[in-house]
Amino acid sequence: MSRYAADNVEAMDIRIYDVEHGDSIFILSSQNEAVLVDCGYNTTTGWRPSEGLAKQGFGERRRLHHLIITHPDQDHLADLPGILERIKPLHVWQHPQLYLKNLGELKATLSKAQDAYAARAKSTAELQPIEATRQFKTMELRQFYLPVGSVHDVNDLSLLTFIREGDFTVCLPGDLNARGWRLHLQNKAVQHWLRETNLFIASHHGRTTGYLDKVFEFLSPKLIVISDKEQVKGRTVLARAPYRDHARGVKLPDGSFRKVLTTRGDGRIRIVVKDGKWEVETSRTMQPVSQSQINSTKRP
Repeated sequence: MSRYAADNVEAMDIRIYDVEHGDSIFILSSQNEAVLVDCGYNTTTGWRPSEGLAKQGFGERRRLHHLIITHPDQDHLADLPGILERIKPLHVWQHPQLYLKNLGELKATLSKAQDAYAARAKSTAELQPIEATRQFKTMELRQFYLPVGSVHDVNDLSLLTFIREGDFTVCLPGDLNARGWRLHLQNKAVQHWLRETNLFIASHHGRTTGYLDKVFEFLSPKLIVISDKEQVKGRTVLARAPYRDHARGVKLPDGSFRKVLTTRGDGRIRIVVKDGKWEVETSRTMQPVSQSQINSTKRP
């Protein structure tokens, strides 16, 4: 356990849950403002964020102030019914133009919107990402999104989210692909927030489809985290993006120095930040690590 948490010292607490090929990230500000970004769950262990948060008192004596849904993909919102029913978030933030009752409607809706958008679009200026500023009590939130119809892939409708407290900024891009990143980089405000980012949650679970090298002309984080599980096609391990080339790195309690952490190799990941100092723990930090596990975590 972090010494900050143990001593009840005011600090920012970020927890990246191991939900395999999905996302679920909990952020607690130094003033106890609670945010959950996406709510996938672990199909192997059966662990759900609604159950984990309920055990911590959320939904009863503690409040989840904000739920952010980056985009309507099953692996990002599989536990949404449980979160809404048990945890009862005060605010739910999602793409302002996506109000679909079920995922089955999504592709048809996007196809129609794409045709309509292409028919009326007159310039590339209409592809500019839109900024949606939310008012948090103790943290600063900036979100950017592309209009429905401006892209073919629902992943590129992911909210590009930045959450900042003090000098610490985390960037959560959902499943943005390279096409979406290119459009977002046209916005100077996006470039600014990338420069401010200390912790980067890799887009699209570390896949090469979510990687764009131009992003790292602006982004130089201390740590990159990938929420994923082993992805194979036949007997071939699918290629992963070269994120290790772009982070500065942190020291873990076991003495190792890491630039990239993955839920696949490291389990649950916790980052506690106080006065610019980081404490990074994983559920496997204190366990013996085999050479195969070391090699696995070095792939990204």
